[in-house]
Amino acid sequence: MTLSAPCSARSQSSVTGTVVFDFDGTLCLGDGPVRSYARHAYANLAPKPRYEAEKVLDDYLDDSLPAQTLNTYGWQDGYDVVAYFCRDHMAPSQLQNAYLASRTDLARGFTTSHIPSGMKDFLRKLGALGCRRILLSNSPIIGLRETLERFALTDDFDAIVPDASKPSQWPSHLQAFTKQSASEHLLSIGDYWSNDIAPVLAAGHEAAYIHGCKSPGTHPRATYQAPELPDMYDDIIKGCVSWQR
Repeated sequence: MTLSAPCSARSQSSVTGTVVFDFDGTLCLGDGPVRSYARHAYANLAPKPRYEAEKVLDDYLDDSLPAQTLNTYGWQDGYDVVAYFCRDHMAPSQLQNAYLASRTDLARGFTTSHIPSGMKDFLRKLGALGCRRILLSNSPIIGLRETLERFALTDDFDAIVPDASKPSQWPSHLQAFTKQSASEHLLSIGDYWSNDIAPVLAAGHEAAYIHGCKSPGTHPRATYQAPELPDMYDDIIKGCVSWQR
């Protein structure tokens, strides 16, 4: 399902490129959503595994886990941590129900979240450069839609694509996005390497990797990379300006 924002009337010939944003960890920040997910999921655990799961998630979110642990388990975000500790204790459907309950919490404002500083101005600058701005998320529309409305960002995207099934559906998304644009230029921005970055780079496009403080190392193949998205605003804008040449 693709939802188009009012600004999607931008003509194909005026599009200089496409900038694709992830949602969780990229646009929607803060520990509230993943802690909500953990609360619903861990309710299905016995006391002992629940204590261990809560302790490791706390350490992960506090950036206090050793690099060796991160390398061993390959967790790329807090959602990976929650899923790891639940996988042997509940059916996938129970874990999915916990996730959907956390999205409902997000939609209702029961969990706290925030967006990167300067995000609205950044999106407007991209639009002024002729970039088509797309929000592409594995999240369902519930929670995503309300967060955009809460921060008055809905009209700053040309299209919103929930339930995106990244990374497996990237080829279809890339085909659709480039077809909708007169330009082959495309940049994906995200914090989850295997979902947001690697498939796009492999397809010959550009990617901006938000590695935060939890990454055991940077990835030299990323077009742009920094701990936080605002650290890359200027470089991304310069790169999009070059698309006009």
